[in-house]
Amino acid sequence: MTHCKNCNFSISEEQNYCSNCGAKIVRDKLSVPYLSGEFFESFWSIDSNKPVLTFIDLFRRPVNVIQGYIEGLRKKYINPYGYFTIALTLTGLYTYVNLKYFPEYLDGGGLEVNTGERDITREVTTMILEHMNLITFLFIPVITVFSRLVFLKNKKYNLAEHLIVHLYAYSHISIVFAILILFSFSNQSVFAVMNYASLPFYLIYYGYIFKKMYDLSLWKIILKSLLFLLLILLVFLMVSLVIGIYMAKLKEVI
Repeated sequence: MTHCKNCNFSISEEQNYCSNCGAKIVRDKLSVPYLSGEFFESFWSIDSNKPVLTFIDLFRRPVNVIQGYIEGLRKKYINPYGYFTIALTLTGLYTYVNLKYFPEYLDGGGLEVNTGERDITREVTTMILEHMNLITFLFIPVITVFSRLVFLKNKKYNLAEHLIVHLYAYSHISIVFAILILFSFSNQSVFAVMNYASLPFYLIYYGYIFKKMYDLSLWKIILKSLLFLLLILLVFLMVSLVIGIYMAKLKEVI
């Protein structure tokens, strides 16, 4: 008689799996063949393929993924917090590559500017990129509140459920464009296009999801999207004002 290393439940020597927690019983020392077999077994298992399946289905049927989690589906897809973590990781990776190996891409997207303006643009952009994950982390609750305000008269989904929508939707587009941007570093023009192209994709993706979830007409979702954009624009203007003051101070120093 021995004990499961995971839950300390008593098991017999003949058992390959714990009858209490279901964990596989490992008796042999680790070896390269064993680790290789475990890797391929895990890679092709349903649980380990959750991120891949989630990624694919957020393209094919995003409402099913989001609605499923809201209604209690937990086994099929990776949870929204895990998906958000993947998005932050990939965003952190491309910002690191950008700052470390392609700092010249921060000079204003190829626009003709003088040296002083170029230095200021680079410094501000660097500051934003260095804090990109923090900005994203703070941005999600803001747009969650905004989307709930936009649908304030419709009680179908509460604030927490709107948060799930944004964790999945924002993370998905972020992952897609983080991958595209990583591949676009070979060409500065393509890199610039990828950075600007993300916004319309966010709008279209969000519009599609909320249209399906709230069963809205095309005209109504356009109006809701415009109101949502207006709220975000107000925040953007306030942030831009702060950045503008910061840049003005930098100009004085330069």
